[in-house]
Amino acid sequence: MYKLIGLVSLVVWLLPGLGTVRAEGAAVEIRHNQAVVDFPHTITFKLDLAEGSQVTQATLTYRVNRAGCLEANTAVNVTIDPEKPTELAWTWVMIRSGNPPPGAVVWWEWTLTDDQGRQTTTPRQEISLIDTRFNWRTVQADRIRLHWYLGEDVGLLLLDAAVEGLALLEEEMGINLQDDVQFYVYGSARDMREAVLYVQDWAGGVAFTQYNVILMGVPPGIASGWGRRTARHELAHLVVGQVGRSCVGGGRPNWLEEGLAVYAEGELDDAIRRDLQRAIRDNSFEPVRSLNGPFPAHGREAGVAYSQSYSLVAFLLETYGQSPMQSLILLLAEGAGYDAALEQIYGFDTDGLEREWRSWLALPPRDFPATPTPIVGAAVPTIAPLDVVRIMPTPPAAAATPAPFAPAAERQTAPICGGLLPLLILLPLLAAGSTAFVRRRRSR
Repeated sequence: MYKLIGLVSLVVWLLPGLGTVRAEGAAVEIRHNQAVVDFPHTITFKLDLAEGSQVTQATLTYRVNRAGCLEANTAVNVTIDPEKPTELAWTWVMIRSGNPPPGAVVWWEWTLTDDQGRQTTTPRQEISLIDTRFNWRTVQADRIRLHWYLGEDVGLLLLDAAVEGLALLEEEMGINLQDDVQFYVYGSARDMREAVLYVQDWAGGVAFTQYNVILMGVPPGIASGWGRRTARHELAHLVVGQVGRSCVGGGRPNWLEEGLAVYAEGELDDAIRRDLQRAIRDNSFEPVRSLNGPFPAHGREAGVAYSQSYSLVAFLLETYGQSPMQSLILLLAEGAGYDAALEQIYGFDTDGLEREWRSWLALPPRDFPATPTPIVGAAVPTIAPLDVVRIMPTPPAAAATPAPFAPAAERQTAPICGGLLPLLILLPLLAAGSTAFVRRRRSR
């Protein structure tokens, strides 16, 4: 079922020009055209011209291939050194903007103007960004490629988990993967974090939805437990992000986003079972409206938020089925408000959802404020210059391993639809999350 690609020592693909190349209709001869990558810090684009080339203006255009709402390139006017007029170079310093993840593809081209006003545009070239610190092995199944380097069985183990999670998303939720996805599984959280310039020091996994890339830090000793659940959880975020991608500012309430991901994890974890049992016994669930936005950051309240979100999604799926859930995700992507979308699909708003859900759990009704204040998760003022970055929580089991996994929190950033903004400084991500996220299989 799965194909092992084999041991690969990955090096950066530079695509240099071999010999002298003349672009079509060119007024300038190109001797060498390459991009030198120091991942994840810089990419230096270099262009060597034939002696005697009288170039007066040089523009570098580049773009990172990713799913987005607008196709906008980045163009840079490159200064020509009068002492070395045939050697052109410009460096993208990614500390200013954040870096694309491993597996992302960058293309570039040069436009040159000579002293006669004639223009030459070089053929477009591209590179695939690779973290060359490690010798990666690759396994693949239909629509999923997984790269890892530590632990003999880790690759097949986590690929199997991802395939199972994808099947659950498609069969039980009716949510389908739109584009192929790549996993990069690092041997520790520290190794993974060093591949991403702007990520919190407690992060155990990051899903780059616009690149269809997931990074995970999984020590082999916890791959069969935490690693398998996290692979399903991260994949669920990515698949839902693909299906519910919005170019009009639409977003999903956090209880729906996290509930779907926890639902996709597999067998119910003991911690979440205890959270649910305790909250039902004590009638201590949070108001559903409070789960539209960020979750509590620490402690038992954080675990209950994930457990409660799972329970809400389980209620909707088990009571109303797949089709309304699919419609809800699509309607939210069109920019509908949370209450309006629930009303249109299910016939009740957020408070009505809570009433029906509490009845499903045989809990007593709760009094609601006369004029509830809406909480919108998409309003969190966080900027991500490259992508929507989701930081997955790290359970206590991971924290006990040699690689330090501190308690993690869910981060959701507002997407920027459009071109790469190389001078944009990444603002700190606003935290909300928990130390655990798990789900139980839907009741039959």
